Formats: sequence, C-alpha cells, structure tokens
Amino acid sequence: MTLGRDRSPVAAVLLFTLACGGATGLLLWLTGTPWHWGYAAVLVYLGGITLLLHRWQERALVEDPKGFVRRFMTGLTLKMFVSIVAVAVVLLTLPRDRAVPLALAFALLYLAFLGFSTGRLVNLSRRPPRP
Repeated sequence: MTLGRDRSPVAAVLLFTLACGGATGLLLWLTGTPWHWGYAAVLVYLGGITLLLHRWQERALVEDPKGFVRRFMTGLTLKMFVSIVAVAVVLLTLPRDRAVPLALAFALLYLAFLGFSTGRLVNLSRRPPRP
C-alpha cells in the first residue's frame, strides 16, 4: 500500500511555507522591520525539516500504524531540540537589533509549522490509507 500522490506532503508543505513567507513579509513590512537572509533561512529550515519528518512519519501510517505514534512523538521532540539550538545560535551570533525580531519570528513560525504538522498528521491518521 502507498499513500498515493494526493496525500504526498510535498505540495502541502511547500504551499504552507510560501504562505508563512508571505505572512512573515507582511508582518515585517507592517512593523517596519527590514527583511534579511535570516528570515528566508528560518522558512527553509522549518519547511525542510517538516517535509522530511512528514515523509518519514507518513510512511509509518501504511507500514506500521502503531509505530506511527512513536515516529510522531520522535519527530516533535527532534524538531523542538534542533529548533532550540537554532534559536540559541541566532541569539548568540547576530547583533541584538536583528536577533530579537528574528528569534520572535522563528518562535511564531515554529508554532505555525507545529500546528500544520499536527493537523495534517492527525487528519491522515483518521483516514485509512488507500491500496
């Protein structure tokens, strides 16, 4: 059994990442905060890790439904710890006037991607996979 093209996480994650990029750009524009490479890096990081985790986790829905819960929790934990390290690096390496807005944006985007991931995976786990 496979999840099929209609359930592939690629399009959903890319669209969500683009929407978050647009919302981030709009929020930065409204607050008068300049856009710099760090915001794009955050979007690429969160979009990339979300895509990798979804591909890994969604495979378990078909192969091992009971193992899916383990993969889901492992993915949440892994993403959280790597993200904490990333925010610490940002706060320690960038000047304060750039680091604080970037860290706040990172935290908000992390929560947005967390909600997206949880919602998508819960929705997929409630529907049986097609052969």
